[in-house]
Amino acid sequence: MEGSNTGINTRPSIKVFYDCDNLSLADFSGVLLGIEEEGIPYDIQAEHCSDVLELARNASLDSRLGVGVGISKEGVVLQYEKLDKAAPLFRIKFYQTDQFRNIGSNAARLVKKMPFRSLD
Repeated sequence: MEGSNTGINTRPSIKVFYDCDNLSLADFSGVLLGIEEEGIPYDIQAEHCSDVLELARNASLDSRLGVGVGISKEGVVLQYEKLDKAAPLFRIKFYQTDQFRNIGSNAARLVKKMPFRSLD
């Protein structure tokens, strides 16, 4: 996988912040695969936070592309830096694992300005 866990904000990439107190990378690998399949780089950062909206908002603000994904036991949130924290672009519950790849793909498609995949 292309991701790294350096936290360095030098290259344009989608930022993925996750709750490291309750999750491991294996728990949400589908999200990362979705981003990777679209060819956009991403960086992963472990956080001691379980508020998925906060994780997503901080990830989008940290990303030079303005696109962030927050992941916790609450779910997976795709956020764009210009949107309000309480109104993210996409939000799914953590048990909706069949949609992980699509939400990751949509993060990359936001960067590429392509139509989104359905999360139905």
